[in-house]
Amino acid sequence: MTTTAKARTENKCLEQLRALADPTRLRILELLKKKGCCSCDEVDDRAGGMCVCDLQSALRLTQPTITHHLQVLRQVGLVECRRIGPWLYCQRNPAALKALGAALAEL
Repeated sequence: MTTTAKARTENKCLEQLRALADPTRLRILELLKKKGCCSCDEVDDRAGGMCVCDLQSALRLTQPTITHHLQVLRQVGLVECRRIGPWLYCQRNPAALKALGAALAEL
């Protein structure tokens, strides 16, 4: 790995760790791991993830607050979201979480 590539990887890890330093964002990742918790009928009960309205109920926070935290997690690649009709369905990005874990294990 070149010095530049290594620096980019380290910067990405730092950004992800900063995002995870917030307890609400950690809780969001924990909730998104659970399966069958999304109230949207178009989501398979065997799939992990939740719609923003379900996160709002679970966390007892306002929709703008949830959206802000999700945006931070999306920007660093830890969460992926997609529209299903009027709902915003969010899932963990397992590849990004695995890469972050591997980077931490290398320390």
